[in-house]
Amino acid sequence: MRNNSLLTSEFAMHEPGRTRGQEVEGSKDQSLPLLSCLLCEGLRYYPIFNEFGIDILRCRRCQHVFSSFAANPHYDGFWGDEVADGDQFYWSKARARMHQDFAERLLAARSGRLLDMGCGLGFFLKVVSRYPNWEAFGCEISATAVEYARARLGLHNVMCTRLEDADFPPGSLDIITMWDVIDHILQPDPLLRRCHALLREGGICFIRTPNLSTQLLRARLKRRLRGMQPTLAYLMPRDHLHIYSAASIRRVLERNGFSRVEFVHLHPIQGVSASGAFARVVKNACFEVVRALAILSMGSLNYDNLFVLARKDS
Repeated sequence: MRNNSLLTSEFAMHEPGRTRGQEVEGSKDQSLPLLSCLLCEGLRYYPIFNEFGIDILRCRRCQHVFSSFAANPHYDGFWGDEVADGDQFYWSKARARMHQDFAERLLAARSGRLLDMGCGLGFFLKVVSRYPNWEAFGCEISATAVEYARARLGLHNVMCTRLEDADFPPGSLDIITMWDVIDHILQPDPLLRRCHALLREGGICFIRTPNLSTQLLRARLKRRLRGMQPTLAYLMPRDHLHIYSAASIRRVLERNGFSRVEFVHLHPIQGVSASGAFARVVKNACFEVVRALAILSMGSLNYDNLFVLARKDS
């Protein structure tokens, strides 16, 4: 699952049916178009996983992992013409505990203005609306999702717009959130520079994104145990253009002006269906183990999803 993220002309999602050519170290095939690391522009990399013909690559220069899929920078059709019933459960009830963790950590007993980038159907913004001291806004490029947020959830501060057209003055926001957005962004620097400019001094950019430490291991284990099946999700390289590690997400945030980057732990998504209570118990137990391991190792062993807090300091 992914969020239908806010895109600008520099940002990208997927366009079915195209794969970028490679120039892996030592390749002499001049017919293949040049491909560089999406994070450092390095030209030397090697494949670490292949998902139905699409290579996932690791850069030899910075060790970042990224997809070779050719993304369409203007893709806005994730939600189609209507929102499916399953989407409502996944983006609301399944994420409710995670959203509540966020609210208790960053919204309770505070006040300010929050912008949710790529807000999708608006369920996180609905959570924020319960806190009267916060003024919340959302940006989303899907007209279908924006209509759902406005008509079904009563959210009138959701804009159907690209980032560069959003009407916010510099330094006017206290928190910017990106839930499952940045891994879909082809070039993250323009987005992060824009976020940095919109935040007040001391403001927070919050990011949730999959963690390379667990995603790659899980994909390889699933392939070994069940083979490659089109009904299963592995690394989803058509959607996930980047697979960040704690080190790579810290690096890209710091080079765009953010400081005091830290990783927190919020409860995981509780499932993609309304059933499976036992599975949720097991998942939450695993989460507690992972959180304890991260705390005891002072963050050096982080196998949770990446929940990142990055601050704008003077």
